[in-house]
Amino acid sequence: MSEFQPVINYSIIFIYVLLFGTAAIDKWKTLSTPEWFCKQFENTFINRLPGKAAGGYWMIAIFELVITFTFIAALFNFALLPYALIGSLFMFGILLLGLRLISDFQGSANMFIYFGTTLVSLYVVINGK
Repeated sequence: MSEFQPVINYSIIFIYVLLFGTAAIDKWKTLSTPEWFCKQFENTFINRLPGKAAGGYWMIAIFELVITFTFIAALFNFALLPYALIGSLFMFGILLLGLRLISDFQGSANMFIYFGTTLVSLYVVINGK
């Protein structure tokens, strides 16, 4: 392990805890699905699934919380960091799908950047050992 690898790992953990932690807190503090969220998906196949858009919203909220806790656990055991990053890749894929369904092309482009940055982070973490 290079002498800078712990600093790199802590930096990656810090930014992802901020990213997913604040997103999860925003969802959990009201304990309700925003009306605007449901309205966005009313003309998509998501609205025909059990739980409709609200079910998807809470699935995302739970997954963000799990990912946040995985990154926090990685503070104490770097072996968990690749798993947290892989979970992030899945989360960004889910978010990308939703953004494409509602034709949010700028949001989709941003999610693609998040996904690519996470792949780079995963590469750095795995090959830095």
